[in-house]
Amino acid sequence: MILGIVLGNVLGPGAAIKPGVRFTTSLFIPIGIILYGTMLQFERLSGLPGFAIAAILLGMATFYLVILLGGRVLKVDAGTGLLIAAGSAICGASAIAVLAPVAGARSKDTSMAVIVITTVGLTGAILYPLICDFLSMSTMSYGFFCGSTLQQIGIVKLAASHLGREASKIAVTVKMVRIAMLAPIMMILASGVSLASGKAKGAVPEVKQPRASARSMSVMRLATRRAWFVPVFVCMAFLSSFVQPVMNAGPVLRPVATITLSLALASIGLAVDFDSIKSSGSKPLLLGFAGWAIAAGFFLFVTMPLFSLGG
Repeated sequence: MILGIVLGNVLGPGAAIKPGVRFTTSLFIPIGIILYGTMLQFERLSGLPGFAIAAILLGMATFYLVILLGGRVLKVDAGTGLLIAAGSAICGASAIAVLAPVAGARSKDTSMAVIVITTVGLTGAILYPLICDFLSMSTMSYGFFCGSTLQQIGIVKLAASHLGREASKIAVTVKMVRIAMLAPIMMILASGVSLASGKAKGAVPEVKQPRASARSMSVMRLATRRAWFVPVFVCMAFLSSFVQPVMNAGPVLRPVATITLSLALASIGLAVDFDSIKSSGSKPLLLGFAGWAIAAGFFLFVTMPLFSLGG
């Protein structure tokens, strides 16, 4: 995506390629999202401690709410703040690419959010090994720390490798829980945005009981149109976790998912005017760092003592 921004602003995306840019975005985001389901491997979750799922979800909620509320305080654009929150709490650039069309976000919002979470994540990859050594963290607690507070799965693997393969395995397993939350968050967001847009257009009338069911159906139709690929994504996730032929195809399908999402992000970048990103100033970056610092602090002071109690 960053390469797309550079090329688009240096060379200029001429009128001739604009239809191709739009087509690439509309085609490859749904394909990439569906194939991204192959990244989820639910059987890995059985190796986590009993309290782990609750701790991960609580940490995600902290991440998400802090950034959303912080965005209001700092007066960051609502679309940018929403995507920074999603990318931080769930799975980095992939979550941003997935949720941008669902939320109706602009190219500027998407680009700014990816730049922020990538910068914050790389900073974490540098600092986490130092924190690990300073606090003498165990393999379990460090893997959990990386998997529950870093943004992108590649950065999670990079940071966790400081304590070897076992820490990386734990970190990726924890990250799977966060990625699995992508589907319900997509549906909630799609319903919320559809309800708001329906009211704005008069498609969802403000009436009481007699028309409540009709209003619900209108919202669901709008949500389905906006995020029709979500059920397919969920099916792909379950198939890739429990159906052997699909599991065997995983090594082939996962690179295709990465390539298609990369093409979609590149096309988003080509459509972005660099001046529009520059005009956002430093507030989105400050928001991303603040949310990450609070989420990391939540782990170190609330969650990590549980590992100590467990030995």
